[in-house]
Amino acid sequence: MRGMRQWLLIAAFASAAPASAQPIDALQQDDALVQTIGWRLSHANARLCPRAAPGIGLLLGDVQTFEDPDTARGAYGLSGDIAVAAVAAGSPAAEAGLAANMVVTAVAGEPVGPAPPRGSWDRVWRLQSRLEQAAATTGSASLTLADGRVVTVPAAPSCAVRFIVDDRADNAGATRVQIRVGREAIARLGHDEALVAALIAHELAHAALDHETELGTGKRPVQAVRRTEREADRLAVWLLANAGYDPEAAVQMTQLLRPRGLFVMAAPSHGSTSARVRDIAAEIAALRAAPDANWALRFRREP
Repeated sequence: MRGMRQWLLIAAFASAAPASAQPIDALQQDDALVQTIGWRLSHANARLCPRAAPGIGLLLGDVQTFEDPDTARGAYGLSGDIAVAAVAAGSPAAEAGLAANMVVTAVAGEPVGPAPPRGSWDRVWRLQSRLEQAAATTGSASLTLADGRVVTVPAAPSCAVRFIVDDRADNAGATRVQIRVGREAIARLGHDEALVAALIAHELAHAALDHETELGTGKRPVQAVRRTEREADRLAVWLLANAGYDPEAAVQMTQLLRPRGLFVMAAPSHGSTSARVRDIAAEIAALRAAPDANWALRFRREP
Protein backbone atom coordinates (compact mmCIF):
# COMPACT_ATOMS: atom_id res chain seq x y z
CA MET A 1 0.00 0.00 0.00
CA ARG A 2 1.36 3.38 -0.87
CA GLY A 3 1.76 6.07 1.72
CA MET A 4 0.39 9.59 1.80
CA ARG A 5 0.61 11.23 -1.59
CA GLN A 6 3.20 13.92 -1.99
CA TRP A 7 2.12 17.33 -3.25
CA LEU A 8 3.88 17.64 -6.61
CA LEU A 9 1.99 20.32 -8.48
CA ILE A 10 3.76 23.56 -9.29
CA ALA A 11 2.19 26.94 -8.64
CA ALA A 12 0.97 27.19 -12.22
CA PHE A 13 -1.72 24.66 -11.39
CA ALA A 14 -3.02 26.58 -8.39
CA SER A 15 -5.94 27.90 -10.41
CA ALA A 16 -8.98 25.66 -10.61
CA ALA A 17 -8.99 23.10 -13.42
CA PRO A 18 -12.17 22.01 -15.20
CA ALA A 19 -13.97 19.19 -13.38
CA SER A 20 -13.63 16.93 -16.41
CA ALA A 21 -10.00 17.77 -17.17
CA GLN A 22 -7.49 15.30 -18.47
CA PRO A 23 -4.42 14.54 -16.29
CA ILE A 24 -2.72 17.82 -15.41
CA ASP A 25 0.46 16.72 -13.64
CA ALA A 26 3.04 13.95 -13.69
CA LEU A 27 1.31 12.03 -10.91
CA GLN A 28 -1.98 11.82 -12.81
CA GLN A 29 -0.13 11.03 -16.02
CA ASP A 30 1.52 8.03 -14.34
CA ASP A 31 -1.83 6.92 -12.94
CA ALA A 32 -3.37 7.15 -16.42
CA LEU A 33 -0.48 5.24 -18.00
CA VAL A 34 -0.68 2.39 -15.51
CA GLN A 35 -4.49 2.18 -15.73
CA THR A 36 -4.35 2.12 -19.53
CA ILE A 37 -1.71 -0.59 -19.63
CA GLY A 38 -3.38 -2.55 -16.83
CA TRP A 39 -6.73 -2.51 -18.59
CA ARG A 40 -5.26 -3.46 -21.95
CA LEU A 41 -3.37 -6.43 -20.47
CA SER A 42 -6.18 -7.45 -18.13
CA HIS A 43 -8.94 -7.30 -20.73
CA ALA A 44 -6.95 -9.15 -23.40
CA ASN A 45 -5.88 -11.90 -20.99
CA ALA A 46 -9.02 -12.31 -18.87
CA ARG A 47 -9.33 -15.96 -19.89
CA LEU A 48 -5.90 -16.68 -18.42
CA CYS A 49 -6.66 -15.24 -14.97
CA PRO A 50 -8.01 -17.61 -12.30
CA ARG A 51 -9.89 -14.67 -10.76
CA ALA A 52 -11.42 -13.02 -13.80
CA ALA A 53 -14.31 -10.59 -13.35
CA PRO A 54 -15.97 -7.84 -15.39
CA GLY A 55 -14.37 -4.43 -14.90
CA ILE A 56 -14.62 -0.86 -16.22
CA GLY A 57 -11.02 0.45 -16.18
CA LEU A 58 -11.28 3.31 -13.68
CA LEU A 59 -9.46 4.27 -10.49
CA LEU A 60 -10.91 6.58 -7.84
CA GLY A 61 -8.94 9.11 -5.82
CA ASP A 62 -9.43 10.90 -2.50
CA VAL A 63 -7.81 14.25 -1.73
CA GLN A 64 -7.56 13.14 1.90
CA THR A 65 -4.65 10.92 0.86
CA PHE A 66 -2.61 14.03 -0.01
CA GLU A 67 -0.43 15.80 2.53
CA ASP A 68 -2.49 18.97 2.00
CA PRO A 69 -6.07 18.08 0.95
CA ASP A 70 -7.17 21.71 0.58
CA THR A 71 -4.32 22.52 -1.79
CA ALA A 72 -4.94 19.33 -3.78
CA ARG A 73 -8.65 20.11 -4.05
CA GLY A 74 -7.96 23.62 -5.30
CA ALA A 75 -5.21 22.65 -7.73
CA TYR A 76 -7.29 19.94 -9.40
CA GLY A 77 -10.39 22.13 -9.44
CA LEU A 78 -12.43 19.73 -7.32
CA SER A 79 -15.64 20.62 -5.52
CA GLY A 80 -15.44 17.48 -3.38
CA ASP A 81 -12.98 14.96 -1.97
CA ILE A 82 -13.65 11.92 -4.17
CA ALA A 83 -12.94 12.12 -7.88
CA VAL A 84 -11.90 10.02 -10.82
CA ALA A 85 -8.13 9.64 -10.47
CA ALA A 86 -7.51 7.86 -13.77
CA VAL A 87 -9.38 6.26 -16.65
CA ALA A 88 -7.85 3.63 -18.90
CA ALA A 89 -7.83 4.60 -22.55
CA GLY A 90 -10.14 2.32 -24.53
CA SER A 91 -11.91 1.05 -21.41
CA PRO A 92 -15.67 0.99 -20.80
CA ALA A 93 -15.22 3.95 -18.41
CA ALA A 94 -13.55 6.00 -21.15
CA GLU A 95 -16.22 5.05 -23.67
CA ALA A 96 -18.87 6.22 -21.16
CA GLY A 97 -17.25 9.67 -21.12
CA LEU A 98 -15.68 9.52 -17.68
CA ALA A 99 -12.39 11.37 -17.25
CA ALA A 100 -9.84 12.39 -14.67
CA ASN A 101 -10.92 14.98 -12.07
CA MET A 102 -14.66 14.39 -12.38
CA VAL A 103 -16.01 14.71 -8.83
CA VAL A 104 -17.95 11.70 -7.55
CA THR A 105 -20.63 11.90 -4.85
CA ALA A 106 -21.82 8.28 -4.84
CA VAL A 107 -20.56 4.90 -6.05
CA ALA A 108 -23.09 2.25 -7.06
CA GLY A 109 -25.71 4.27 -5.16
CA GLU A 110 -23.65 4.59 -1.97
CA PRO A 111 -22.71 8.14 -0.89
CA VAL A 112 -18.98 8.65 -0.56
CA GLY A 113 -19.37 9.34 3.17
CA PRO A 114 -17.49 11.57 5.61
CA ALA A 115 -13.83 12.39 5.27
CA PRO A 116 -11.40 9.98 6.96
CA PRO A 117 -8.34 11.20 8.89
CA ARG A 118 -5.85 12.95 6.65
CA GLY A 119 -3.56 10.41 5.00
CA SER A 120 -6.04 7.55 5.29
CA TRP A 121 -6.76 5.35 2.26
CA ASP A 122 -9.65 3.52 3.93
CA ARG A 123 -12.48 5.48 2.32
CA VAL A 124 -11.19 5.46 -1.24
CA TRP A 125 -10.33 1.75 -1.16
CA ARG A 126 -13.78 0.98 0.25
CA LEU A 127 -15.38 2.91 -2.59
CA GLN A 128 -13.05 1.35 -5.17
CA SER A 129 -13.98 -2.10 -3.87
CA ARG A 130 -17.68 -1.23 -4.12
CA LEU A 131 -17.17 -0.11 -7.70
CA GLU A 132 -15.33 -3.31 -8.59
CA GLN A 133 -17.85 -5.53 -6.82
CA ALA A 134 -20.77 -3.88 -8.59
CA ALA A 135 -19.12 -4.41 -11.98
CA ALA A 136 -18.28 -8.02 -11.15
CA THR A 137 -21.67 -9.01 -9.75
CA THR A 138 -24.12 -6.99 -11.86
CA GLY A 139 -22.18 -6.42 -15.07
CA SER A 140 -22.16 -2.64 -14.68
CA ALA A 141 -21.14 0.07 -12.23
CA SER A 142 -22.59 3.53 -11.66
CA LEU A 143 -21.03 6.78 -10.51
CA THR A 144 -23.04 9.80 -9.38
CA LEU A 145 -21.22 12.97 -10.37
CA ALA A 146 -21.22 16.35 -8.66
CA ASP A 147 -23.55 17.79 -11.30
CA GLY A 148 -26.17 15.16 -10.43
CA ARG A 149 -25.65 12.93 -13.44
CA VAL A 150 -25.57 9.19 -12.88
CA VAL A 151 -23.22 7.47 -15.31
CA THR A 152 -23.76 3.72 -15.60
CA VAL A 153 -20.87 1.89 -17.22
CA PRO A 154 -21.28 -1.62 -18.68
CA ALA A 155 -18.41 -3.82 -17.59
CA ALA A 156 -16.20 -5.97 -19.81
CA PRO A 157 -14.11 -9.10 -19.14
CA SER A 158 -10.92 -8.49 -17.20
CA CYS A 159 -8.64 -9.97 -14.59
CA ALA A 160 -9.82 -9.17 -11.06
CA VAL A 161 -6.60 -7.32 -10.30
CA ARG A 162 -6.23 -3.70 -9.20
CA PHE A 163 -3.41 -1.63 -10.72
CA ILE A 164 -1.96 1.18 -8.63
CA VAL A 165 0.98 3.57 -8.76
CA ASP A 166 3.18 3.63 -5.68
CA ASP A 167 4.51 7.14 -5.11
CA ARG A 168 7.48 6.03 -3.05
CA ALA A 169 8.57 2.70 -4.53
CA ASP A 170 11.32 2.00 -7.05
CA ASN A 171 10.09 -1.43 -8.05
CA ALA A 172 6.96 -3.40 -8.85
CA GLY A 173 5.16 -6.18 -7.03
CA ALA A 174 2.05 -8.31 -7.18
CA THR A 175 -0.39 -10.13 -4.96
CA ARG A 176 -3.34 -12.19 -6.15
CA VAL A 177 -5.50 -9.06 -6.40
CA GLN A 178 -3.20 -6.06 -6.73
CA ILE A 179 -0.27 -4.94 -8.86
CA ARG A 180 1.80 -2.07 -7.53
CA VAL A 181 4.12 -0.09 -9.83
CA GLY A 182 6.67 2.31 -8.40
CA ARG A 183 6.94 5.77 -9.92
CA GLU A 184 10.71 5.49 -9.97
CA ALA A 185 10.44 2.34 -12.07
CA ILE A 186 8.16 4.15 -14.51
CA ALA A 187 10.66 7.01 -14.74
CA ARG A 188 13.59 4.66 -15.30
CA LEU A 189 11.70 3.14 -18.21
CA GLY A 190 11.25 6.60 -19.70
CA HIS A 191 7.46 6.49 -19.28
CA ASP A 192 7.50 4.32 -22.41
CA GLU A 193 4.20 2.46 -22.67
CA ALA A 194 5.64 -0.74 -24.13
CA LEU A 195 8.41 -0.96 -21.52
CA VAL A 196 6.10 -0.22 -18.60
CA ALA A 197 3.69 -2.76 -20.08
CA ALA A 198 6.46 -5.36 -19.97
CA LEU A 199 7.00 -4.66 -16.28
CA ILE A 200 3.28 -4.84 -15.51
CA ALA A 201 2.89 -8.00 -17.62
CA HIS A 202 5.58 -9.69 -15.51
CA GLU A 203 3.60 -8.88 -12.36
CA LEU A 204 0.27 -9.87 -13.95
CA ALA A 205 1.88 -13.21 -14.81
CA HIS A 206 2.57 -13.75 -11.10
CA ALA A 207 -1.10 -13.09 -10.39
CA ALA A 208 -2.31 -15.31 -13.25
CA LEU A 209 -0.12 -18.16 -12.05
CA ASP A 210 -1.12 -17.51 -8.41
CA HIS A 211 2.46 -17.55 -7.22
CA GLU A 212 1.49 -15.84 -3.97
CA THR A 213 -0.53 -18.89 -2.92
CA GLU A 214 2.12 -21.30 -4.14
CA LEU A 215 4.98 -19.62 -2.28
CA GLY A 216 3.05 -18.65 0.84
CA THR A 217 3.87 -15.77 3.15
CA GLY A 218 6.72 -17.26 5.17
CA LYS A 219 10.34 -17.80 4.25
CA ARG A 220 10.49 -18.64 0.58
CA PRO A 221 13.07 -21.11 -0.77
CA VAL A 222 15.41 -19.40 -3.21
CA GLN A 223 14.99 -22.05 -5.88
CA ALA A 224 11.19 -21.83 -5.70
CA VAL A 225 11.28 -18.05 -6.01
CA ARG A 226 13.66 -18.25 -8.96
CA ARG A 227 11.38 -20.74 -10.71
CA THR A 228 8.32 -18.52 -10.25
CA GLU A 229 10.25 -15.49 -11.52
CA ARG A 230 11.29 -17.39 -14.63
CA GLU A 231 7.70 -18.53 -15.16
CA ALA A 232 6.53 -14.92 -14.88
CA ASP A 233 9.23 -13.79 -17.32
CA ARG A 234 8.03 -16.36 -19.85
CA LEU A 235 4.27 -15.93 -19.43
CA ALA A 236 4.67 -12.14 -19.67
CA VAL A 237 5.73 -12.65 -23.29
CA TRP A 238 2.33 -14.19 -24.10
CA LEU A 239 0.40 -11.60 -22.09
CA LEU A 240 2.10 -8.80 -23.99
CA ALA A 241 1.44 -10.39 -27.37
CA ASN A 242 -2.21 -11.05 -26.53
CA ALA A 243 -2.64 -7.36 -25.69
CA GLY A 244 -0.98 -6.19 -28.91
CA TYR A 245 2.36 -5.17 -27.39
CA ASP A 246 5.69 -6.21 -28.90
CA PRO A 247 7.03 -8.93 -26.55
CA GLU A 248 10.58 -7.80 -27.37
CA ALA A 249 9.88 -5.00 -24.87
CA ALA A 250 10.30 -7.60 -22.11
CA VAL A 251 13.94 -8.08 -23.08
CA GLN A 252 14.66 -4.36 -23.08
CA MET A 253 12.80 -3.78 -19.82
CA THR A 254 14.75 -6.52 -18.04
CA GLN A 255 18.03 -5.07 -19.26
CA LEU A 256 17.13 -1.48 -18.39
CA LEU A 257 16.14 -2.29 -14.83
CA ARG A 258 19.21 -4.37 -14.06
CA PRO A 259 21.89 -1.78 -13.15
CA ARG A 260 20.35 -0.68 -9.87
CA GLY A 261 18.91 -4.06 -8.93
CA LEU A 262 15.34 -2.86 -9.26
CA PHE A 263 13.71 -6.24 -8.81
CA VAL A 264 13.26 -7.15 -5.17
CA MET A 265 15.40 -10.13 -4.22
CA ALA A 266 17.83 -9.89 -7.11
CA ALA A 267 20.17 -12.83 -7.84
CA PRO A 268 20.31 -15.56 -6.68
CA SER A 269 16.54 -15.65 -6.23
CA HIS A 270 15.80 -14.03 -9.60
CA GLY A 271 18.85 -15.35 -11.41
CA SER A 272 21.17 -13.36 -13.62
CA THR A 273 19.87 -10.82 -16.08
CA SER A 274 21.62 -12.60 -18.94
CA ALA A 275 19.91 -15.90 -18.07
CA ARG A 276 16.54 -14.20 -17.79
CA VAL A 277 17.00 -12.47 -21.13
CA ARG A 278 17.87 -15.82 -22.75
CA ASP A 279 14.70 -17.38 -21.32
CA ILE A 280 12.56 -14.46 -22.51
CA ALA A 281 14.11 -14.59 -26.00
CA ALA A 282 13.47 -18.33 -26.17
CA GLU A 283 9.84 -17.80 -25.15
CA ILE A 284 9.41 -15.14 -27.84
CA ALA A 285 10.73 -17.64 -30.37
CA ALA A 286 8.29 -20.28 -29.08
CA LEU A 287 5.43 -17.79 -29.30
CA ARG A 288 6.25 -16.92 -32.88
CA ALA A 289 6.57 -20.59 -33.82
CA ALA A 290 3.27 -21.62 -32.20
CA PRO A 291 1.17 -18.55 -31.28
CA ASP A 292 -1.84 -20.72 -30.37
CA ALA A 293 0.01 -22.98 -27.93
CA ASN A 294 -1.81 -23.98 -24.74
CA TRP A 295 -0.42 -21.63 -22.10
CA ALA A 296 -1.65 -23.85 -19.23
CA LEU A 297 0.40 -26.79 -20.48
CA ARG A 298 3.47 -24.59 -20.75
CA PHE A 299 3.29 -22.94 -17.34
CA ARG A 300 1.24 -25.08 -14.97
CA ARG A 301 2.22 -28.39 -13.52
CA GLU A 302 -1.50 -29.10 -12.97
CA PRO A 303 -3.43 -27.45 -15.84
